[in-house]
Amino acid sequence: MRKVLQYVKDYQREFFDWKLYGAILLFTVVCIALNYRFDFEDGVIDSYNGRPIKWLWMFLFHGGPFFIVCLILYAFGKKREWLTSKNYWIKFLIGFGLLALDRSFYGFDEWFKVLPKMEYHFVIRCVHWASSLILVVVPMLIMYPLLERDEKPNFYGLRWEKFDAKPYLILLGVAAVFLGIGSFLGEIQDFYPRFKGSGAALYRRENPDVSSYLLMVIYELCYGSNFISVELIFRGFLIFAFARTLGGYAVLPMIVTYAFLHFGKPLGETISSLFGGYLLGIISYYSRNIWGGIFIHLGVAWLMELFGWLQN
Repeated sequence: MRKVLQYVKDYQREFFDWKLYGAILLFTVVCIALNYRFDFEDGVIDSYNGRPIKWLWMFLFHGGPFFIVCLILYAFGKKREWLTSKNYWIKFLIGFGLLALDRSFYGFDEWFKVLPKMEYHFVIRCVHWASSLILVVVPMLIMYPLLERDEKPNFYGLRWEKFDAKPYLILLGVAAVFLGIGSFLGEIQDFYPRFKGSGAALYRRENPDVSSYLLMVIYELCYGSNFISVELIFRGFLIFAFARTLGGYAVLPMIVTYAFLHFGKPLGETISSLFGGYLLGIISYYSRNIWGGIFIHLGVAWLMELFGWLQN
């Protein structure tokens, strides 16, 4: 735990600027307020589900805030070389292109329609969660040697080196307390557990011999696998790939982009993602490892499922 606190102190000492942070916070607050006022993602972007143009929407939706925060850094004179850097723009297009593909790809929906309707709903939910391993993780690991030829190989933080789980267990324990308290809020009870909307009950009508507990394990494993890709993109790629042009300031645009990922979820979860993203980003930047983030993210996700199940 002391190591984590030292990471935070070191980062604050080197990169904190209250005017810069204030400008980024103002931009983030305005974006959150507008989204939850007009339901932009669910009401506008999701109306293009199943259409190729959704890829462009998702590219702009996630790449836009990252770019704007970079412009804020430029305006405050923190980092300016990125604007004319070929390295920056290649990685920007690839990274946000893959993220947009992951959030807009609809091929699986068509391929699995051969299944009976009672089974399709559950299977496609599981496939959607696990598909990020194919659409994001595999392509990034394949392209890593080409994009990072001059860097010491760490595969965007996925190398298992000197990983100590103890400080993350403590952080997860603290998070569990707040999650337990937050689970009494109505909006969280309405959203979790995600398993209740998985279609498992319909699946069992067609396959009554299949245990509901087995379906729950399958669903939760698929659900959890999604957070590996989330950490690889946000705490791995968006920090390590852009550190060459943005240095440690790469953590800041990542946080705002990460908050956009939570639009459509309960407001409290979106706000908490700012703090969680900031902490996990700092840990990733200094430890050169994202396994701590994966550990915490999986723990929080499954705790939300557990508390949601207990409350319901």
